[in-house]
Amino acid sequence: MSASFSGITIPLFSLMWLLAVSLFAQSVAPPGVVVRTFDADKVGAPPPGFVMAAGRDAAVDGWNVQREGDGRVLVHSGRPSPPDGFAVAIYSGTRYQDVELSVRLKATGGGRSAGLVWKYQDPLNYYVVQLDLARQELAMYRVSSGNRIRVEREDDLELDPEAWHSLKVRQEGGEIRVYLGGIRVFSERDRLPRSDASVGIWASGDTSVMFDDFRVEVD
Repeated sequence: MSASFSGITIPLFSLMWLLAVSLFAQSVAPPGVVVRTFDADKVGAPPPGFVMAAGRDAAVDGWNVQREGDGRVLVHSGRPSPPDGFAVAIYSGTRYQDVELSVRLKATGGGRSAGLVWKYQDPLNYYVVQLDLARQELAMYRVSSGNRIRVEREDDLELDPEAWHSLKVRQEGGEIRVYLGGIRVFSERDRLPRSDASVGIWASGDTSVMFDDFRVEVD
């Protein structure tokens, strides 16, 4: 069997092989890199490869994939929640020590506070960086045995609350670096025990927010 395009005849087997190679090349990230765009995930359901959790009486079931423009994004739909309630989508593929992770986010309602978690052991032990577009601030917290300690804070950001924003965290040895829009904002010493841990996405319980281009990289 064969197919003809613009007068050129290609054997059907060869055509299928070329299409398969093309799709494979588009979907494979470089070694040591995981990229989740959510474009291949089922709309209306949580994305595979993530485990959802919540803390301080927030809802755990507010995550699903939705269409956005020509693509798809991961959405956290805000629910009534205590002021310090939060939800996380933890990437369950691997646990890390040194790691770089990033995400793009766009808050659409509620508290408009979202970000990244790393060195995540459970809802009581992790680091989090939160971009709060209502307060126009970026803050980093260390959570140990449920006690939340603010490590650093940058306010008066003057960001567009309706726009997409990018966050990146690099954990390397005993140093943590946090970036907003490609610009380094914080550089702090790691005070949690060095151990393999998970990474993921964070949202305050009442925040509605879209996430895209979640990326995890190890050297």
